Amino acid sequence: MKKIITCIVFALLSHVALQAQEIPFKIKTSDVFKDEYKHSSIVLVEDDGNGGVVIVRSYQGGIFSSGIGYYFEHYDANLKLIKEYEYELTHSNVEKQSSVLGVIMDGDKVNIIDFLYNKTDKAFICSSLTANINDFDFSKTELFRLNSEEIKQFSFFSLGSFDGDSGASMIINEDKTAFAITIDIKDKTAETHKLFLYDNKLNKKFDHTFKREIKDRKFRFENIDVSKDGNTLYLLGKVYTDEKKKKKDGGKYQYELTRITKDSEKTQVFDTNESFAASLKTIIFQDRLTCIGFYSERNDNRFKGICYFELDPVSLDIRKSKFNPFTEQFMIDKYGKDKDKELKNLSFRKILITPENEIVFNAEEFYLTTTYVSNGMNGGGYTRTIYHYDDIVSAKINHSGEIVWARNINKRQATDGDDSYISYTSTIKGNDTFFFINTGEKVKKLSNDRIQFGQTSTKRSNLNIIRIKPTGDFDYQEILDDKDTEVPFMVSNGVLSGESVFFIGRKGKKKQILKVTL
Repeated sequence: MKKIITCIVFALLSHVALQAQEIPFKIKTSDVFKDEYKHSSIVLVEDDGNGGVVIVRSYQGGIFSSGIGYYFEHYDANLKLIKEYEYELTHSNVEKQSSVLGVIMDGDKVNIIDFLYNKTDKAFICSSLTANINDFDFSKTELFRLNSEEIKQFSFFSLGSFDGDSGASMIINEDKTAFAITIDIKDKTAETHKLFLYDNKLNKKFDHTFKREIKDRKFRFENIDVSKDGNTLYLLGKVYTDEKKKKKDGGKYQYELTRITKDSEKTQVFDTNESFAASLKTIIFQDRLTCIGFYSERNDNRFKGICYFELDPVSLDIRKSKFNPFTEQFMIDKYGKDKDKELKNLSFRKILITPENEIVFNAEEFYLTTTYVSNGMNGGGYTRTIYHYDDIVSAKINHSGEIVWARNINKRQATDGDDSYISYTSTIKGNDTFFFINTGEKVKKLSNDRIQFGQTSTKRSNLNIIRIKPTGDFDYQEILDDKDTEVPFMVSNGVLSGESVFFIGRKGKKKQILKVTL
């Protein structure tokens, strides 16, 4: 009898332990719907103040259905559609080369920031198309214009991606209270950019011309950031100077961080000494400014660890610099044993900040391969390019710039077409780090208690969540099985809003919105 009772108690305790390991989340889905346009993606999610959300989706027509514009959809707390509006972007015959740089909201007002060339005026004009979400009655406000002779080359990189060479781009600060627009300016002898800073009410704070007396090809922009208060710009560049060419060891370049306000411009120069750092990212805190990236001891595309620089956010004085090799645990994750080896093909994906202002630095092993495919006729064929999205790399950095933990999550995914269903979206809740990924097969077990997430497709795509705990330990759980859903979800294009992540799923013209709340 005692044995029976003991077995029952043990079973109950085991059940409790298993339940305790489950990752807490809630999901809601919209009704399945169809758009006229096949291709669309979520660009903005805003809380409506009543538990619901306003979702802005961009759409783009294909061969048989031309058109470009936005869907504005207002959902209640249960993702039931309250109201929708379609806004197609149209322009007059004298307006050419139009591109939307980004979308930003101010309460009930939505602003679409447009940049186009006017043939009559021979000028590039930046405007805001503004409407209240209650009536969607759009009106246009010109923000600024530049003569066409000033623009170096017309090429766009929008929605927060900063262009390193040419064209125009828009950068929104973390709190979505301000945005900057940068335009590359023609100048044969110097790297020159025109910068405009606005708040989300479209009030211009300042414009500034940034100039570095060095040829364009020797100056590469890393990133530009808008401070939380919306009053300061930080511009980070990688500069190949004649002086650095003489270095015997390490990368033959230096990094330059420039702080720009309404009344001042100040630059700090630093390099990675005998190490190589392919690129750095700037992270702005109230009391410190950090630059973080991967470093190597051999070349610019193999990496040994994470480098960290801390600067004063006002004076730009360098407070500390650290070079952290990947941890033993990380190398075991990657290779199954501690191995003295440098990684390659790592690309930034997301930088997250914990409630304690520690940094979680996320990347992915990304690379391209090409193969020649013969069609079997007269030696003809074509070159096929494969995009590989492999292992996830994640590391937490404390206030001292040291690694708290670093993990490698094994993953093998590739495509020669739409990459929206592979890669991942990451976020933070409390001190836990989360990743959302698709996998089309069972999770594969590797040696040394390791696992590997595999290939996915639009025909088979199971949505999973991975959690890295404050200790660095991680677990995972399936959110949705493809057998239970009508559409696969675009896991690389998740948009964060509060403690929720929103995804759009698509199969042909059939679509659905998914909300995952942590």
